[in-house]
This record gives sequence, structure tokens and C-alpha cells, in this order.
Amino acid sequence: MRTLRCSAAFAAGLALSLVAAAGCDDGLGFDAEDPEDSVFVDDGKADDFFSLSAQEYLLEGKSTVALEAGMASRPAAERLAAATKLVGFKQIAIAWFVTQYLVDKEHDDPNASFGGFGGMAKAGAYEDLAIVERADKITYDFTFRQIAAGGRNLISKLPTRAGVSNKIVFDLEIGKPSNTAMAQLETNGEWYRDAPWTAWNPAAVPADQKEKITFSIARERASTDGFFDLARLTADGKLDMDVYFGWDYHSEYHLKHSKQFFTWLKEQGFRTPVASWDKLTHTSGAFTRTVKADGKSVAVEIRVFFGKPGTPTDPDTDAGGRVLEGLAMGSLATRDVIIYSGHSGPFYGFALANWKKTDEGDLDDADIRVAPMPADRYQVVLAEGCDTYQIGMAFKDNPSKAGKNVDVITTTSFSDASSPIAVENMVSALLARDSLQRLRPQPVSTLLTKLDSASWSFTSMYGMHGIDDNPTAVPWARTANFGKTCSANADCGGPGNLCVSSGTAGKKCTAACVADAGCGTGYTCKLVASSSSSTIYGRACKR
Repeated sequence: MRTLRCSAAFAAGLALSLVAAAGCDDGLGFDAEDPEDSVFVDDGKADDFFSLSAQEYLLEGKSTVALEAGMASRPAAERLAAATKLVGFKQIAIAWFVTQYLVDKEHDDPNASFGGFGGMAKAGAYEDLAIVERADKITYDFTFRQIAAGGRNLISKLPTRAGVSNKIVFDLEIGKPSNTAMAQLETNGEWYRDAPWTAWNPAAVPADQKEKITFSIARERASTDGFFDLARLTADGKLDMDVYFGWDYHSEYHLKHSKQFFTWLKEQGFRTPVASWDKLTHTSGAFTRTVKADGKSVAVEIRVFFGKPGTPTDPDTDAGGRVLEGLAMGSLATRDVIIYSGHSGPFYGFALANWKKTDEGDLDDADIRVAPMPADRYQVVLAEGCDTYQIGMAFKDNPSKAGKNVDVITTTSFSDASSPIAVENMVSALLARDSLQRLRPQPVSTLLTKLDSASWSFTSMYGMHGIDDNPTAVPWARTANFGKTCSANADCGGPGNLCVSSGTAGKKCTAACVADAGCGTGYTCKLVASSSSSTIYGRACKR
């Protein structure tokens, strides 16, 4: 039975008024309009700086593994194969102990005094740069490279020093589990769930159970913003989402939040599958409504799942846990958008059932890596829980995805457990519409800003994995119209296609963008503003 960490912040997140990068949608009923008096802004007239709250970092260091003594007489190729496998296990161990050091702690955590810098290692994101055998034929040295994430000031918070070649380095004592232990990676039985490795604190461990490693740390290349690819999500005329509220021990938030979300969906114009939340079960069907997307009607379907006592999804029972886990697997296999809101933690996943009473009903990072998912279908996942950063790599490692066709939003620190606001913000971002009820694609940064801002009593750091292949111009951009004379946005196409003044050249058709790559040859992505209010509201492609 495992214990999951999550924030115990119960105060509801403040609903902040934010100016979106390409619209002002704060809910399904709020217009996401583009001004009709847009002008390009010259370089140097506004701050170019784009940031989200988290930054990825490259960690490098050297470590060692040792085969059993009897392996010294085996052929060299066999020894190397065994050492390479063991290095993989050691990489997992390094990621675990780095995460235990960097991750934020709560005051009652057993290792609350150890580290706590608002960061995590990216499980599975490692590279072996060299594996070299020593003369004894059983000891192998290797250089490792791993990715971690944390706040943009993470390096300044760590106890670093200057290393060789002007690298910034820090020392960390990690644990020394045996070779046999490191191979124990069965779900719910992983070696790092047991003392002294779980809640790692080297100060409380004998010298023979730990070793010191020197890590270099440097900022990793930052990705640029992008749009959710609504063109692909709605290509079949339907946009379907499954929402899961994980079991909660604080205040039965799986019940309270699902009930609040039921009411919210109804307020946003969705047709409910049943008359009231009390009658809602896992077989009730979807909340439905219709929207316009690029000139065609799109049917939106949202199903809601949670552990409901006294029903087949009872979270306190093995049977209920299995039903919930099976539903989640089915969602990953068939749905466009999968949203989870609940408890999580480093090297964990989605906690759908009561882990204090059953080992069923959890969707771990290991499960996600082998879950049946469509290879050629674009999907979006929100992992709304504490320290879910590592889940992003699990989805990208899934062989059906192979690093493509999936966007995963995670957090590198705590998340707010007190309301369903993150779920509502996610749905709102995907369904942002203008006054004619047409979908108006939003940059990912607009959603991330709202998610970060919803938790006021601590620092949440949300980010999206998989953004590098997202469109950087609005998905329904009418590039064939670029440069045509216009008088209004409607002359240039649907939402996101703009009519912008370019000085003496007059008003020309263009489209919203977040980076040059989406604009095509000869165009760059420039700031645009409303001439009447002198307010910068986004970017558009300019020749």
C-alpha cells in the first residue's frame, strides 16, 4: 500500500483576470475576439521575453556499476550486455534520488529537511555517454546525462560551486541499493517504495548505503509556444474528452469536485446525460453540445468518472479500483483528450481509487508506458496533480506514440487540491469561442498561465511535453490569403485569421502565430496591438 503526496492547500484558487496572448477567454461563454484595429508593433517597442514558470536542466555526472564476481570469466560481450542492463537500473536510481532531493516537501514529510527546491528528474529521460570496463572485468564506469525540471531560479537555489571547464556543479549523496534490489520494478513493488530509499534522507543512512556523486547542471534548450492542434482534434467532426477525479482523503474531493464540474458543464450549455449528479455513474454517457470549427459543426462529448461509493466504481474496493483503471485504459485507447485531477507524486501516476484500502485503481507511469494508445491519433492529456512532471515522459515513451502525437500537461511542484478550476480551465482552453460560437484556438501559454495562477498559497509550475511539433500558427490559418488587401478580419478567414495594418502598405490578411516557423517562407511572427487601446494582444505573421 503506498502513500501519495499532494498539496494540502484547501483554500480555493483565486480567479484572476488575465489578458490572454491571443484572446481573453475565461470560460466557455466569454468571447475570444480579435480586435479589428490591429497594427504591427515595431521591434524594440515591447518586451520580447516569453516564459513559463518551469525550466528544464541538463544534469551530467559519472557513476559505477559492478557485476557479480562470477561474471568475470564470462565472454566480454556477455559482460557488457549485463553491465548495460545494470546501468539502466542505475539511471532509474539516480533519477529517483535526484527527485527526492529536488522535490518540494511538506512539513510532515519524513525527509522534510532534505533538499526541497521545487524540481524533479525526468524519469526515463537519460543517456549513457560511455560505459568502460575496468581491469577486474566486473566493474564498469559510465557517464550519464539526465533531464530535470524546476523553477527558473533552480540553479541559484542549489548549493553549487564552480567545476572543471567552467561548469556549475553540486554534490549529492544518493543511495546504494543492491543489483538485485534495483531490478525490482514491478508496479507497486518497486524497490524505491521501501526504506531507506523512499523519503530519502542521506543524513539518516549509514555510509555503506550511500555514495556521493558530483552533478553538473546547465539550462536545457527552451521550447517555444504553440497552439493546441484543434484542426486534428476536430477533423472527424467530434471532440471527445474523458475527465477523471481521483480519490481524495482530504475532503472527498472526488465527490465534491465531480459534483461542481457537473454544475459547471450544465452552466456552459452542455446537455447532461442524467438529471442530477446523484444519478451520474460510469455508464451514464457523455455531456454533449455542438460548436463550430472552421466552418463545420463539431460534436463535443465529455464523460466524467470518479469513485462513487456503493456503485461498481466504489473506490474502497478492489473491484471498484479495477473498473476505474479499466475505464482509464479505455480512455487512453480511444479519446481525444484525457483529463486527470487528483493525487499523484514522483514516480507515480493517476490515483483513481483509495490506495489505503486497495492496490487496484492506480495508473502508474509504468502502466502508461505500455497502455494501448492510437499511434496515428493526436491526443492531449492533463495530469493535474502534485509532481506529475515525470508522467510526460511515460506518455512519450509509449511505443504507440514514440514521442509523437501526444501533448501532456504536468506540474513540477504542488497543485491545488481544493477545486476543479484546473479541469475547467483545460476544457475552456480547448473550447474557447468567439461571439459566433466558433472555436478560437488558444496558445498553450494562455492555459499554462491560468493553471500557474490558480494556486495562490504555493508555487505551481505547469508545463507541456510534446509542444515542439505543435502548430506555431493558428491551426486554421488561411496562408493562401496572406498579403491580400482587407478591411476586416472576416475578409481573411475564420477565427485567428486577421486583418492587420502594416503602415503605408495598408491592411493585409495574416494569421495569429507564436513563432516564425508557422508563418512560412518570407514571413516572421511579429507583435500586434489594438491601435485604439495601444494594447499588445498577440502576434501575427508579417512579411
